[in-house]
Amino acid sequence: MRGFEAKDLSELLRLDARCFPPLIAYSRAELQFFVRHPRSTTMVAESEGHIAGFCVVDWKLESGRKVGHFITIDVAPELRRNGLGRRLMQTGEAKLVEMGCVAITLEVAANNPGAQAFYERLGYRQTGRIPGYYADGTNGLVMRKTLDSD
Repeated sequence: MRGFEAKDLSELLRLDARCFPPLIAYSRAELQFFVRHPRSTTMVAESEGHIAGFCVVDWKLESGRKVGHFITIDVAPELRRNGLGRRLMQTGEAKLVEMGCVAITLEVAANNPGAQAFYERLGYRQTGRIPGYYADGTNGLVMRKTLDSD
């Protein structure tokens, strides 16, 4: 696992397009904004010289406390179900803990029960629903995980 480098952008964009439908996948401008934002961190996983997955996290203040946010987590479809997604989530969570976050949120498509179950296994719980969250009109579910405060 390593940090994002500018040369990664095109490959991250291709991977995101493989992971999500056209109206949900990020445009070049959107992904570039997220990976370069001063409050975000992007972690990249490689396999056999290619990017196998990545995650982008950031944080915001909520009632004076830092709350982390998973912007995206992408794993190459042919490499799923081998623990890479879990490792990316754990790495992103560790980065957010280092930044002093007390909780982490994410959004997931309401019609994606596999992803919802994955996040639930990692300790996330549904806390809200956003009608029409995705550009294709799909509703989003907000999930949250409270971090240990020790």
